[in-house]
Amino acid sequence: MFNPRNTKSGFGLRTKHIRNMITKVRAAHKLSKLDPDNKVTKGRAIVANIKASLYFDLTKNPMPLDSADFGLNELEKAVLASKNNVLGGTAHVHEIERNVISIFNVIKSVVEMVANAGTDPKTVIESVGLVAVTGGGSAAITELTIVAKGNGVMEISVPRAKGEAAFIYQYSADGGNTWVEFELSKLATVQLIGQTPASTLMFRFAAIGKTKGSFSQAKSAIVL
Repeated sequence: MFNPRNTKSGFGLRTKHIRNMITKVRAAHKLSKLDPDNKVTKGRAIVANIKASLYFDLTKNPMPLDSADFGLNELEKAVLASKNNVLGGTAHVHEIERNVISIFNVIKSVVEMVANAGTDPKTVIESVGLVAVTGGGSAAITELTIVAKGNGVMEISVPRAKGEAAFIYQYSADGGNTWVEFELSKLATVQLIGQTPASTLMFRFAAIGKTKGSFSQAKSAIVL
């Protein structure tokens, strides 16, 4: 059974973390809404574009490209088995799809980090076949701090301005398409526990004073 954490690429999804990444422009792979065949096609194009890109030094910014290739090959095989009515074929396809998405979430986070370190992140992101996403919230992104503590624990800290009595904390596991509120707290530092190591999560917050403020821009981090 294909498991992205058991792959033996140079990266192997065992990245330590991307901590406190300042994301001016986010990247989206848009794979989640594609059918399996188109996931394979687009995924391979993204991997090929990254390998050919002049923007990425893979020795300095490693990505799980071998894991992505392996996962896409396994997905292609599973789709064929499902079309041939092999027992359990459809369920196996869905399982591998989830693993492939997890791999590309890691790739997306590294692309974001490299792109936003330069002067034209949108061009860098789009050069490898990802979609550049701007906007989202009025609070400065540098106000949100994320620390991956290990064992699936993520610690989120925000500054407290005068008059702010509490905070709403949210996370997203699908690149910002859906958000889950996990804490409404008076504390400026909270933890989200029980998360899957090597998965990529996005976080945002809103402060509550006399009224509820706008949500901050989101920041990504990889679970340890």
